[in-house]
Amino acid sequence: MKYDKIRFLCLLLCVMLAMSLFAACGENGTEQTDDGQQIAVGGDSQNGNSGKEPDDEKLSKPEIDLDDPYMLLVNKTHPVGKDYKPEGLKEIKYFASDRDASTRYMVGDAADNFHLLVEKAAEAGHEIVMTTAYRSYGFQTILWNNYVAKHGEEEANIFSARPGESEHQSGLCTDVSSPSVNYQLTTEYGQSPEGKWLSEHAHEYGFIIRYPEGKEDLTGYQYEPWHIRYVGKEAAAYIYQEQITLEEYLGILD
Repeated sequence: MKYDKIRFLCLLLCVMLAMSLFAACGENGTEQTDDGQQIAVGGDSQNGNSGKEPDDEKLSKPEIDLDDPYMLLVNKTHPVGKDYKPEGLKEIKYFASDRDASTRYMVGDAADNFHLLVEKAAEAGHEIVMTTAYRSYGFQTILWNNYVAKHGEEEANIFSARPGESEHQSGLCTDVSSPSVNYQLTTEYGQSPEGKWLSEHAHEYGFIIRYPEGKEDLTGYQYEPWHIRYVGKEAAAYIYQEQITLEEYLGILD
């Protein structure tokens, strides 16, 4: 009798353990489909939740103040005057030494955040330097005339700006390059390690790729993975999220 009771208790314990395991599988088990794919059943999936962390919440579009100097739009239909010169230009610390020294300037916050961007890129093992930032109306006139003489006006208008139509005159942008492309401005930069890092992280410092690929009809210029424009971190994050141009962000598409 004593052994019968022990066997009975052991059997009861096994039954209780089996029931417990079955209940656990019902809560967080998996089920195999006909094609061999494992899918979750029970548990959170019954409530439409796969158990994965939810995606980051999408950013709402910031309120736009067109009087904000960092929202200045300079393009073929919105030029600035020949006497326009931005206030608060600061000298850039990280630059390609073989370019004109007069172009090594950006407006205050743009300059400060560019320095942070370059330093963070260096921590990730990438060298990024300014080639040309601010350009005066007079400088752009010389550049434009040289391109027209060499390539003709129609072709020059694809990759260069007429005087007054250049974003460089705003002091809010800069062209950058790296040793992987011999410090040149080339579309190949977009596929370089530095160019990829820039594309993925520029918005964290308030910059956007101003002339993105596939948006030529909106920007009026060819794809330029080297040309970054400061708009502030909030606007840059939204533009990056939506993969849009500054024209689209501002709603100015004329």
